[in-house]
Amino acid sequence: MRISIGTLIGICALVQVSEGAIIDVPTRGERDTVDGPWDNIRLPENIAAKAYTMTLNINWGTMNYTGVQEVTMEVTGDDTKYFLIHTSGLVIDKTATTLHKVVGDVVTDLDIKRTFMDTEKKPELRHDFYVVESTDAVPAGTYKMIIFFAGQVQTEKLTGIYRSKYIRKYQDDTEVPIYQISTDFEPVDARTAFPCFDEPAQKANWTTSIKVTFPPGIDINEYNILSNMPLKEAPTKDNQIISAKFKESVPMSTYLVCFAVSDFIFKEAVHTRADGSTVLMRVHARREPEFQASASYALKVTPAIIKEYEKFYKVNYPLEKLDQIALPEFNSGAMENWGLITYRESSLLYNPVTSSTAEKQRVCSVIAHEVAHQWFGNLVTMAWWNDLWLNEGFASFVEYYGIDAAEPTWNILDFFYPDEVTTAMNFDSSPSSHPISVQVSSPEELSGLFDTISYRKGSSINWMMQKFMGDENFATGLENYIATNKYGNAYMVDLFDALNPAYGGVNVTKVMLTWTLQMGFPYVTAALDTTTTPGSTIITLEQNRFLVGDAKEDDNSEFGYKWHIPFSYVYKVKDGAVETGVTHWLMADDESSKTITLESKELEWIKGNADGNFYYLSNYEEATWTALASALQNGELTSATDKTSLVYDVFRLAETAKVDYKKALDMTKYAKAESEYVVLSRILSEVLTAGDGVKSDEAAYTELWKYVAAMLKPRVVEMTWDSNENEPITSPKMRDMALRNYCRAVKDKSDAYVVEALNKFTEFAKDPAGKKSGIKDVFTTVMRTAIIYDDTENTNWHKMWKLLQDSDWEADQRIYIAALARSSNTTVLRQMIEDSFSEDAKAGTWRYLYYVSYHGDNYDLAWELLQSRWDEYAVQYNTTSFTMGYLVQIPEVFDTQEMYDEVKKFFDGKESNIGTGKKTVEETLAKIKSNIKWKKEHFESVKTWFTDLSLGSK
Repeated sequence: MRISIGTLIGICALVQVSEGAIIDVPTRGERDTVDGPWDNIRLPENIAAKAYTMTLNINWGTMNYTGVQEVTMEVTGDDTKYFLIHTSGLVIDKTATTLHKVVGDVVTDLDIKRTFMDTEKKPELRHDFYVVESTDAVPAGTYKMIIFFAGQVQTEKLTGIYRSKYIRKYQDDTEVPIYQISTDFEPVDARTAFPCFDEPAQKANWTTSIKVTFPPGIDINEYNILSNMPLKEAPTKDNQIISAKFKESVPMSTYLVCFAVSDFIFKEAVHTRADGSTVLMRVHARREPEFQASASYALKVTPAIIKEYEKFYKVNYPLEKLDQIALPEFNSGAMENWGLITYRESSLLYNPVTSSTAEKQRVCSVIAHEVAHQWFGNLVTMAWWNDLWLNEGFASFVEYYGIDAAEPTWNILDFFYPDEVTTAMNFDSSPSSHPISVQVSSPEELSGLFDTISYRKGSSINWMMQKFMGDENFATGLENYIATNKYGNAYMVDLFDALNPAYGGVNVTKVMLTWTLQMGFPYVTAALDTTTTPGSTIITLEQNRFLVGDAKEDDNSEFGYKWHIPFSYVYKVKDGAVETGVTHWLMADDESSKTITLESKELEWIKGNADGNFYYLSNYEEATWTALASALQNGELTSATDKTSLVYDVFRLAETAKVDYKKALDMTKYAKAESEYVVLSRILSEVLTAGDGVKSDEAAYTELWKYVAAMLKPRVVEMTWDSNENEPITSPKMRDMALRNYCRAVKDKSDAYVVEALNKFTEFAKDPAGKKSGIKDVFTTVMRTAIIYDDTENTNWHKMWKLLQDSDWEADQRIYIAALARSSNTTVLRQMIEDSFSEDAKAGTWRYLYYVSYHGDNYDLAWELLQSRWDEYAVQYNTTSFTMGYLVQIPEVFDTQEMYDEVKKFFDGKESNIGTGKKTVEETLAKIKSNIKWKKEHFESVKTWFTDLSLGSK
């Protein structure tokens, strides 16, 4: 018997649907413990979804919904009697489920023996399978399954189908909550919204109809429904009901399905392709004027980005429309749903009057990243989550070209090494890292893959491939890959195999498997011999694994932690010029070392990994390090990326005692003369990190800040507080970095720059709307300085807390919270954390505690509060990999065995609700271990270096 929608609504009213629970009406068939295909986390390979016809009926007042899912399936291979489909936390009417054989236009009913959830057969399973067992085994062919279900819109979490809200303020001071419904399914939350074959390889065409019933008092004419595809016909709006039917989609994975219901309005533009066809582009945001004005920038850059990608991928944007929507509450930065990209507001909206240059760059980069996915991820999708890096790593790589097309004056490609490569290496050098391609066995492990390795290392090795292959060869191979796999799925070896014939050099697949199937990266030691053959130089290369901390007992690699390495270099000939060498391959299966002979060239120094294009560190003999330090000092090394990578390399090698730490610190003494933002920011980061390691020694820590102030003073003196509309993007970045850190370092409330920052805060607090534009690029500096130099009454803190409560702009809210977290008053910080759990807390509850740990000196307080409020945080965030990871990272600053034991004991007891944070626990413990080792090996040396500094050397 098929149950009616009305009956199912009644069921939904009677049954409370809890998060993660599988709740159903009476079971057809008996319960017993049976082995079967549900034992595997993966769907059976012999059944594939081909098409869905889905109807959803949402009650806006109760936030409940009902639905009917009709899925057409193709069975191949052997006969089967089991049809598995994913569902989690839904009410399934098992007695109404039907199964049919389809031959042409003829549809025949099939008898169902029983239906059950996998947990009914084996309670320990959490594979989320709803199993429909036919009475008789059926042969290969086309089948259809119809499932009636009900669920609840999430109101506590930002996953699945969820509700978000903002507060609309009226002139009479009335405040009204305005709600939206939207979706966020990646990686495995589509199954919490509707029954589906919830794996990326299960691509199918979707035909979706959505009906929303609103309670009286809401003007339904202000609301609209969006989905991946354009509307099939004009929506109907009558009797407080909106009904919308959408065109059939292209084949796509379940995690990309999306819809949104809101009262937003939009701005639109049309992108015209090279062949004359068009794409309708709309940016949707709150209807208030300031939010609509802030939507214009996204509409300006998106066509330029799409045009660049159509040229880069050599394939047109595949759909006829692209909607982008700015949501007040969103789990991450954005989600690349095909044809309907969802963003948190701060990732899509840019106010040209009050937003900083950094915000503008972030908005452009997030748009470029998500639009890149429309090809790499959506058009061609990884076959399984172990190759998530094919999606995220490639989008993180290609976004730089999208940004460059939209904002060519930014020279954004210069930021790739400092932003992508160093971030990846910081993570990947830990013994708790993992290979780019890694097997997963649970939904929590799937979510844990959305990390630095998939994004940053993935982008770095894609950049490396492009550089050693050459741009044209890489583009040709990429064109072959997309043409072969479009609207389908692929494995990483499919990409490498497509690139191979385009390159014609070393085997790309052979090379890249050493970078994807083992974690970490090497360092290459280059030794110069100028004596064996006078007037010439023999360069000897040797590779070793780079690792911070001790390897785990079970740490092994099929490649023995050897890599196929493209060794590039620049060098200076004695009494001559700086030149660039030819790239040589140092192969994993080479002998222990390799030599390169430069005839008739006696080298003064060599610098490996020219322009930081490849994913390894370079080490040298003592004499070469000394010569490179001089090259920094006298300006012989001119490339900003080469200088940045040299500084990064020496500090990483010092961290692992391969270079004397004092030599690394000595190389920063020239920094007063360094005017390149990317270089100076790297030096500052390394000096501050070293200084944090000796924080417990008051004398050394005092000298650290004197050194930082002296380092930055020349840059501070030469700049103004005000932005220049025509200045390069590095100027506002340098201004904020130098002023912010100088004001922190000088430790003098009477210093002229501190006084100026405090005055600017006072004026801003009186008139936020009128004064923001004048300080937009030093906003962070002004806010943090105001708290660092606050009085004993916490006057500035309370002013800023009010500014936070009054703010509707999330980017500002984050800056306020990070500044407030710098207070030295633990009483106000405790109250801030308490208030962060209120329903109307700005910018997310987790952020307050994380910022207390990250932006202030109150690590112990943050750890105490994380422990005492753990269950509350876990309820909100344990299904959210990024956020849970931030919380679990809080104790990673500790550097004693006692704290290691305490942290481990705490998290060992949280197995039941740590969710997606499980992998981050391992990383946090590994970081504490490395801190303990650093303290043991380097504390005295670094302390002595700082305390021995004289004013003259600064």
